[in-house]
Amino acid sequence: MSNINTEGLPPEMQARIAEIIEKAKANAITPTSAPVRNDIPQLQAPVRTPSLMDHTIALRQEVDQMRQQVAAMGQVVEAVGQAVGSLYAMFQQQTEVTDYSRAYEAEAPGLTDDY
Repeated sequence: MSNINTEGLPPEMQARIAEIIEKAKANAITPTSAPVRNDIPQLQAPVRTPSLMDHTIALRQEVDQMRQQVAAMGQVVEAVGQAVGSLYAMFQQQTEVTDYSRAYEAEAPGLTDDY
């Protein structure tokens, strides 16, 4: 608490704030100041078994998560289908066979000749 900026306050308020901070530091309880006695059995809160409503709420949350996952999978399948369809359409536009070997054979003289 030493990082409090009191520069713009009147001197009386600065002194009062400093006094309050010092009292708070003096009264601060540290975790190791209270001794822990091991001879007294420590009481534990009873473990509450889940009720039917707790199970119902948990199941509804799981169903909601599954619904979101199914919706995400549907979006992925739709995107993949669109990509495959566009690739298919791209290759369907090519209607004639592109066989460059015939043109090469026609232009190259004496392919059957021995060298």
